[in-house]
Amino acid sequence: MQLIFFSFSFLVVLAGHFFLWFFLVKLLGITSFNYQVILGSLLFFFFVSAIISSFFIHQWDNLFTRWYYILSGFWIGSLVNFGLMLILVLILKFIGPALGWPVPVFYLRLVFFSGTILLSLWGAYNAWQPRVTEYTVSIKDLPAAWQGKTVVQISDVHLGPVYRQHFFSRIVAQVKALQPEAVFITGDLFDGMEADFSWLSQPFSELSAPRGLYYSFGNHDLYLGFERAKELLPESIEVLDNRLMVVDGLQIIGLNYSFNKDFDLEKAILEQVGYSPAQPSILLFHEPKNIVLAKNAEIDLQLSGHTHRGQLFPINWLVKAIYRGYGYGLFQEGDFSLIVTNGVGTWGPPLRTSGRGEIVKITLQKK
Repeated sequence: MQLIFFSFSFLVVLAGHFFLWFFLVKLLGITSFNYQVILGSLLFFFFVSAIISSFFIHQWDNLFTRWYYILSGFWIGSLVNFGLMLILVLILKFIGPALGWPVPVFYLRLVFFSGTILLSLWGAYNAWQPRVTEYTVSIKDLPAAWQGKTVVQISDVHLGPVYRQHFFSRIVAQVKALQPEAVFITGDLFDGMEADFSWLSQPFSELSAPRGLYYSFGNHDLYLGFERAKELLPESIEVLDNRLMVVDGLQIIGLNYSFNKDFDLEKAILEQVGYSPAQPSILLFHEPKNIVLAKNAEIDLQLSGHTHRGQLFPINWLVKAIYRGYGYGLFQEGDFSLIVTNGVGTWGPPLRTSGRGEIVKITLQKK
């Protein structure tokens, strides 16, 4: 399945570069064959760089490979924005004259290039400056110890060649400022590639909460290796590796990401030693799938991530459809609540045009 996904992505990105070349030739009026070849060679280099930089960063972690990888990723994200501006230019070109407002070629070029640049810069800002999103969740029979308390969810930080010490230290500082009673990390703290993580203990030493720090594994943790991820996580974090803990009357369950299509979420919850549907519970499960099964198991609050809210517009619409409406946000259905965060970091292009990265602040109330 992963091979099919990457093969499809490869073909889509290649086609995107071809259409960009074809459009630029028309928009800029390039009639010289030599200049067309030069433009095509330049775009082909950018396309190949996305592949080469990925290979390099998997082999060597240094300043050159990191920046090559980051810039190549930025280009791929910008390619999506080029596509959006291409559509806008075509609308202006063909609809404008019909409305009696023909748009000169100079302005079409200006819209295309300046629009792409501004949209990409805005996307970079959204990716590197996460905000705090606040929700209030009511839980049936919530113990008094948790009543009115603030808990924090972070997900999909994707530490590795792109997001490193400075970025993660800022995230930790934002979390600390919220003074959470507990912190829940719902997977993909790591990007899935080996990197220099020697700095990781420093920001983690600043992170604490009275009722604990909890972690459940995501798919990128699986790429890195669950055992390797455990080695990197400090002892202060309770790794809920398909495990349940009861903290002051609240059941906290962490289930690992699974590629198995036959994975039975309801069964995995009910088989937890000591789990009681009658007692309040929070489920940490990286991907917002099998929602009906979590509801059947009478989970009170599920915390998920993974979707990145599509990360790039208009992919967020596709993500919403894939996850049957559960692509992002707070969902409350009877006694069941679900929070799907778009995450802190990014995967692939270090850009976000479907919404800023976020840290989730949750106030717990008794229903």
